[in-house]
Amino acid sequence: MTPERWKKIEPLYHAALEHIPGERDGFLNEACVGDDELRLEIAALLSSDGRAEHFIEKPALEVAARALAASPSQSVEPAIPTQISSYRILAPLGRGGMGEVYLALDSRLGRKVAIKLLPARFTTNPDRVRRFEQEAHAVSALNHPNIITIHEIGETAEEAGGTHYIVTEYIEGETLRQQLKNTPQQRLQPALALDIAVQIAAALATAHENGIIHRDIKPENVMLRKDGIVKVLDFGLAKLSEQKSDGATEKK
Repeated sequence: MTPERWKKIEPLYHAALEHIPGERDGFLNEACVGDDELRLEIAALLSSDGRAEHFIEKPALEVAARALAASPSQSVEPAIPTQISSYRILAPLGRGGMGEVYLALDSRLGRKVAIKLLPARFTTNPDRVRRFEQEAHAVSALNHPNIITIHEIGETAEEAGGTHYIVTEYIEGETLRQQLKNTPQQRLQPALALDIAVQIAAALATAHENGIIHRDIKPENVMLRKDGIVKVLDFGLAKLSEQKSDGATEKK
């Protein structure tokens, strides 16, 4: 996000915040006539500010502002990329052992996506690159409503840093961890807990049927959409298995 773009986004963002959520879309449609990307960028930032703290620890606007306000002598770590392939980076969503995740805008289809980048320090580590790509191949082989959808896997050119990336669907909602934190005594109602458990089990059953073992199921890796759909994330530690002709399973 350049300073020039920021000047357009900031006042409209604050103006949108003065409207109740149900009126914001109408306001943005009128304020951003002729600039659909601007409307989508502001809508994405507004949505990100309400996400669970596991995915975005500070409001997207604040993150972008601090990055732009830093003087050349200051180091911003990590530097937020502005464009990966056809994806415009909007805001950071989180960071884990296997990658950094950003909210992005797919300029070809006009939709929000999440893009996971392998940290630069790992691009020369063959094992890290293999595990990163393994995650993408593992999830892309699965087709289930409770498993995050992979849209694309790629690598930028050397002159652009040679970054490996995975593009997935963008899930609006909160993590199971955040849901628990917001629940009295961190205890879910039995019916809700059972519903979540059943959906997680369905996702894992499909993964197991396809020879994939997640190995990192925890509240941070389970997203709860606003419509009640549960999504299992982060197959970065997944193990692939190969069915032998004698029926035995060999873990790789």
